[in-house]
Amino acid sequence: MVWNPGKSLFGGRYIIESQLGEGGIGITYLAINQQNQLRVIKTLKEEILNHPAWILHRNKLRQDFRDEAVRLAVCHHPHIVKIENVFDEGNLPCMVMEYIEGEDLGQRLKRTGVLPEAEAVLYIRQIGDALTLIHSKGLLHRDLKPRNIMIRIEKSEAMLIDFGISREFIPNAVQRHTVYRTPGFAPPEQYELEAPRGEYIDIYALAATLYNILTAVVPTSAEDRRHNINLEPPQYFNPSISNRVNQAIMCGMDLESTYRPQSVQEWLNLLGSSPGDDVATIALSSASKARQPSPSPVPVMLERENWQCIQTLKGHSSMVHAIAISPNGQFIASGSNDKTIKLWQVGTGKLVRQMGRWFSGHSNMVHSVAFCPISANSSYQGESGRTTKTTDINWGILASGSWDNTIKLWDINTGKEIRTLIGHTNWVNSVAFSPDGKLLASGSADCTIKLWQVNTGIEIQTFTGHSDSVSSVAYSPRTATTTNSQDRQLVASGSNDYTIKLWQAYTGRNICTLTGHSFFVNCIAFSHDGEILASGSGDNTIKLWHINTGKEIQTFTGHSDSVWSVAFSRDRQFLVSGSWDKTIKLWHLQSGREISTLTGHSSYVRCVAFSPDGQTLVSSGDDDTIKIWRRG
Repeated sequence: MVWNPGKSLFGGRYIIESQLGEGGIGITYLAINQQNQLRVIKTLKEEILNHPAWILHRNKLRQDFRDEAVRLAVCHHPHIVKIENVFDEGNLPCMVMEYIEGEDLGQRLKRTGVLPEAEAVLYIRQIGDALTLIHSKGLLHRDLKPRNIMIRIEKSEAMLIDFGISREFIPNAVQRHTVYRTPGFAPPEQYELEAPRGEYIDIYALAATLYNILTAVVPTSAEDRRHNINLEPPQYFNPSISNRVNQAIMCGMDLESTYRPQSVQEWLNLLGSSPGDDVATIALSSASKARQPSPSPVPVMLERENWQCIQTLKGHSSMVHAIAISPNGQFIASGSNDKTIKLWQVGTGKLVRQMGRWFSGHSNMVHSVAFCPISANSSYQGESGRTTKTTDINWGILASGSWDNTIKLWDINTGKEIRTLIGHTNWVNSVAFSPDGKLLASGSADCTIKLWQVNTGIEIQTFTGHSDSVSSVAYSPRTATTTNSQDRQLVASGSNDYTIKLWQAYTGRNICTLTGHSFFVNCIAFSHDGEILASGSGDNTIKLWHINTGKEIQTFTGHSDSVWSVAFSRDRQFLVSGSWDKTIKLWHLQSGREISTLTGHSSYVRCVAFSPDGQTLVSSGDDDTIKIWRRG
């Protein structure tokens, strides 16, 4: 039964003016009170209470409805709709609320299109402030979305309405809540009957609401995201969104609840108070609970970096899939589909040496090369068993990984093979030395990572856990926290299973798995201080991760095809990336801005590397060349 205009309720205290709307179980009316003031009356649908499927549950429906009124009544806030009265009209519970003249954010979005960022953030801040009060009362709203936020007419004032599925919570305690959600706005926790509950549930929905009103796009649902359907950053749909707000939204919508800010205020802080502030720095410092060095100020405007290709090295007869720069910055090692490894002089571009002459070379493509970072006071044991000091061979050892399933160690001074490491059962895609040069990590298409003793060639550890080919491995650098603590040394691995894993090197224990890419993870690299990991993917993006927390810090978008190589400058000011879109891009880390795009390769760019002084870049690709770039 629907109440018609003129219907008297609660002994004549309220007169129905018109019906406003209805949902699945509720209906709302516009009414006038005895002071001739407009009010909204919300009640349950009578046909729901009398429906055979609901008869056994109607007492609970009535109680839940009254509980909503109580929850609203205790939350006095300028941005929460006020409740005036609660009464029963026959068998129907009724709730009387203030009438807000205006429209909800869903209607505003449909009428005007996307909101200006300043206006949208203002409304979200107001609702966030209201949520802070709600949470202090031990309540979660659980249904934040544009349709539940009213905007007063001719006022920049947002009002939170509809507490129908709000529930009490104990922070981080596993609680049983009714599984109710609005796809696109509900976090993954609301897809589970029992799960830890916390403010981060409403934070996800608040961030999703900001996403929606800035893009007019409903975000990818949490359930779809858990099935590897990518959530595009809001800047993808609206490039005018600031980096700060873009990053705050993505941070608030992290699938992993522990990686979201844990309070509404913490998330609101990510939105900042000044558009000139840097989002990457704020996201890193706010989301991370670990100690962080104070970032240097970021200039408001960043000049474009001027890099010039000063030399193109030709000598390989097929695609160049691997490059590395020696620790002293004087030499380049390259590995190719032509099965050879070449050593070049950076300053002159002269070919110094080719590894694997005659019958000692690889029998398939060389996919990875790495210089041993330590040459002095270390040694290796050759096939003859004779121990040789690497001080006798200048730059010591070069490692190469090949699609012939083997790894080879080379004496750089002579070009001779030291030994072949056999153990992988499929392609070796990546090799990386430990900071002290004593161990070598390798990643393979057999889905494993192996650790080898460099001086003996003995396999000492196999890491298993990836479900697809391991495309890249990286060893955490020697830092203040790892110099004297072997148990803190990490190996990172990127895989075609879309994930990155962090491993404790000396135990083989998988510390954490980083998820967020929506396609193959092709490459990874540690910053030189060991605090940040970069990853490049077939989803065309680059992501930055904080090592101590496993938190995704930022996503760089700009490449139009797969990213195949990433490298940090030693001062952690810049990141370089190479892509199948045939370009190389330089990124300013603190601002997340692309500062230069280098073109010149005529096919896929496979590998990029910074020189130790950061003044030189080297790249290689499927055009069979190596290019040397110098900062102008």
